[in-house]
Parts: sequence; C-alpha cells; structure tokens
Amino acid sequence: MLFCSFLLGTIAYMKNLDSCRYKNHWKVLSFIFLYISIDEAGQLHEKLVQPMRTMLNATGILYFTWVVPVGILVVIFLLSYIKFLFHLPVPTRKLFVAATVIYIGGALGMELVGAYQASVAGEDNIPYKIIVTVEESLEMLGIVVFIHALTSYIKTYLGGASWNISIQGKNTQFTEHENIGIPALSEPANTNISR
Repeated sequence: MLFCSFLLGTIAYMKNLDSCRYKNHWKVLSFIFLYISIDEAGQLHEKLVQPMRTMLNATGILYFTWVVPVGILVVIFLLSYIKFLFHLPVPTRKLFVAATVIYIGGALGMELVGAYQASVAGEDNIPYKIIVTVEESLEMLGIVVFIHALTSYIKTYLGGASWNISIQGKNTQFTEHENIGIPALSEPANTNISR
C-alpha cells in the first residue's frame, strides 16, 4: 500500500509538471493509499466495529460494521473517479479495474462472508480462517495488480522513472553508497503512444 502511494505520488509529481487536468486525482489517490497503509498498520478501521455493532445491533454480514461507512466511501470514491478512469489508456484502465475488483472483492466482499461466519460460529474455527485467508490473498493480489498497473503506466506513458537509494555504512570513516535502479521503470518509453 505504501509503495502504491509512492508510485501514485511519483505519477502526480510528473503530471503536475505537465499541468495535467487529472493531476489532483493522482495526488488524492496517493494520499488515499498512504492513509490505507497507515490504517492497515494500525488497524484503525477495526476500532469502529464494536461501537457501531452496538449502535446498529449488527449481526450476520454486517457483524464487522466497519464495512458500512467504508462501503459508502468506496461507492462515493468510485463514482467521483469515473471520468478519471475513462481518461486512462485502455491497458491501464483494464488493470485499474481488475485491481479494484480483486481488492474490494477481498476487503469488503470476503469481509461480509467472514462477518456472517463469525456472527454464527465465532472466529476460532477452520471455515472462518479459510475465509480470512482468501480475503487477505485477494487483497494482496489486488495490490500486486495495481503496482503492475502503475509501473507499466510510468514506463509506457510517462517515459519511465528511476530512483536511487543511498545506503550509508555503519563505519563513519567509510560510507558505502549503492544505487539501486529499477530497470523496468527506467527503460525508454514507447514513443508511438501519445499521452
């Protein structure tokens, strides 16, 4: 997630230089992925479950009640990004849609299935653990597809990018520097495709 935020920020920076119409969409996406990575690390959405479960008297598929506000936010986000999505080149658009369907299918879809199982039989059983494994696997696969979409977009439509990472040695008298390039992103762009 954090790497997605970094890639989206890189694209936003490059789009800002071109004064692209959708530069702010890229920036917002970068911040959303930054927030999601913080949320995943701190499990912030989990803190909504108990208060909302009590307030809504939730059982069944809504047992994990964080899906209600997040589901609403996802719908609003998707509707507000339709024009942005259709401005993307077709290969990128297809990858964005695939990544979104896979990730949301795992994060929200399987969470609903898991919520039902947890409300009926608890969380300490094999079926629930299988559901959680499928959920997490779909989320990770969605992120991998999205990273592929972003790196392909950078390489093909933005002329590539390269980053250097400097690693300082422990000995203060001698410092090692290692430049790590990402060849797939730094190859020349396909010049037959317009932006």
